[in-house]
Amino acid sequence: MPAGAGWEPSNLGICAVGCNNSSPQGSFQALIYLHRYNRDTVNLLLNDYVRSFLHKLEELHRQLTAITLDESVRPAERTRAAKELSKIEKMLKEIRAWERDIVLPLAQKRLEIDLDDGVKVNYLKFKGLLETIPGLDKKEED
Repeated sequence: MPAGAGWEPSNLGICAVGCNNSSPQGSFQALIYLHRYNRDTVNLLLNDYVRSFLHKLEELHRQLTAITLDESVRPAERTRAAKELSKIEKMLKEIRAWERDIVLPLAQKRLEIDLDDGVKVNYLKFKGLLETIPGLDKKEED
């Protein structure tokens, strides 16, 4: 891979950045419009975005591994590739665990929401999938 080709995951063009849906360390983020949510939205997120992003990270991992093992590549490039490889490995580990433990089980449940229930009720149905909103789970005082 030529120098300056852009190894950063943000250059992969798959992750829709937003503020609602995030893996624990923020390696994957997507914005879900609540008024368009239906029972298949989490499945769509899982299959079209999370898994696609994982495949792109896995390909990037293969490319970086090849660079680190290629003796014809300059040492500085190999070092840079090794550092980036470490970041990619952490991201893969985080996103795979999040996919397995949170996203897949929620996708299989095919949860329904009622917009009339409000954010507090609906947001709590997706614990672990959505970014935490401070104070959302506190009880209201009369």
